[in-house]
Amino acid sequence: MAALAGAVLLLLLTLPSWAQGGNWSEPINISNTPNHSWFPDLTVDSQGRVHVIWCETTDIKGGRQQKEQTFYTMWDGMSWSTPNDIVPPVPNIHRGAITTDRSDVLHLLFGGGSRSAEGYVLYYEHAISDEAWSAAAWSAPHRVSQRDAYMGDIAVDSQGVIHMVFDGIFRVEGTDSEEDAQVAVADIFYRHSVDGGQTWSSMVDLFPSLSTGSSRPQMEVDSSDTIHVTWDEGWDRLTGLGVPDHSGYTFSADGGMTWSPVMTVTYPVTTVAQLTVGSDGQGGVMLVWRATSRDEIFYQWSSDGASSWEAPSEIPGVFARPWANPFDMYDMATDSAGHIHLVVVGRQFRDGEAPLGVYHFEWDGQAWSKAERIYGGKGFPEYPKIAIGQGNQLHVVWFVRESLWFSEDEHPGPHQVWYSSSEAAAPHQVVTPLPSSTPVPPTATPHPTPTATPYPTVSLDNTGLPDGLYTEGDDVLRLAIALSPTVLLVLVVVAVRKGWFGK
Repeated sequence: MAALAGAVLLLLLTLPSWAQGGNWSEPINISNTPNHSWFPDLTVDSQGRVHVIWCETTDIKGGRQQKEQTFYTMWDGMSWSTPNDIVPPVPNIHRGAITTDRSDVLHLLFGGGSRSAEGYVLYYEHAISDEAWSAAAWSAPHRVSQRDAYMGDIAVDSQGVIHMVFDGIFRVEGTDSEEDAQVAVADIFYRHSVDGGQTWSSMVDLFPSLSTGSSRPQMEVDSSDTIHVTWDEGWDRLTGLGVPDHSGYTFSADGGMTWSPVMTVTYPVTTVAQLTVGSDGQGGVMLVWRATSRDEIFYQWSSDGASSWEAPSEIPGVFARPWANPFDMYDMATDSAGHIHLVVVGRQFRDGEAPLGVYHFEWDGQAWSKAERIYGGKGFPEYPKIAIGQGNQLHVVWFVRESLWFSEDEHPGPHQVWYSSSEAAAPHQVVTPLPSSTPVPPTATPHPTPTATPYPTVSLDNTGLPDGLYTEGDDVLRLAIALSPTVLLVLVVVAVRKGWFGK
């Protein structure tokens, strides 16, 4: 009996870290709706409150059509608020991104729309974090993409400048024929706003390409305000054409005014996808990706601000999921000690039938920690996102499919959004919010149980898109505002000379 007990103890001591679970909280389902809840994102405000959004897909007209909405919930340290819709419904999917500035104003990038006319487009809104549960608290949607844009990412730097990247097709006048539309593929575009999202800089194409589509853009603004951007090339989400080939990385150290030459990631073969980036804010830059034709998850580290790179290597203790679903992503965030935290969906063994889980790794500047399994339940987890609050509070969301793929005749259970948290060994930081200079909508009346909210501030045209929100002429607007005093003076002089004011 003693020998058996010793053998069991030895087995427990030698189990890999993924069986321990670390100090992650028990995962909970935070969506709990009868509809499909998927593609979440999250942010943490100065008070440590966790704000989560996701796409809510509801069948209508007997399942023959669907409507898509952006849902929102918030964790205040005690409980989750009731999930509520915060933007008008549209016919096609929302792939949202959310961030918080130092004044506790939430900034939201979301998309959707009809395949006809303008295609998918992206919009920006903001709200005070205290009132974000109500759709009425959010500013009117401000269109930020030209047309045919599917998804993006958004972040705010220490100066309050809002940065965004997104995929999209820039249509040049005279090339909008049906033939051109069939062959056009997406690029990755960048914009920023210095006035709280009222106006936006002109779009910058970070990697113009006429032959390969771009998808899965991600952005990290580190503690030194360097902007890091990654994306995938080859497969085009907007058209569905192509296959993953390679990924790209670029950065800007001057607030998005200039960008580094694009670094192309092709290791170990040209089937690279899901590239993501992290930075310690002190010159350390981490890239993580997978290859669709390989089982490993790879990384590459630079300690000198992406001037040079160590040789690519494999992250130990985890294997990539079999390539069957092109929508998954990896994500990273940095704690107050400068350690980079990575979350991935993967498997414990190389066996393609091994169950999937959500895993966490920590990079200390020299090596990765052992894998910690955050979630290992039923279904197919996907799309993990991580955010860090108050320096050391780790928060992760993802969604779970009951079935990976299914036909129209099958009716699997709904996709659901899950959440778990942990605490890093980094120092805890007390964050003092700054006074807000961002224009915000009127304060909404607090309500303990949010319900579906009407949208009196925006109407939908016959294409299913919010009407009158196209803002590609922001630069023209700035020019008009700047010239308005001069124009007014000229008009007054003319009026006096013409005698329009009478004698």
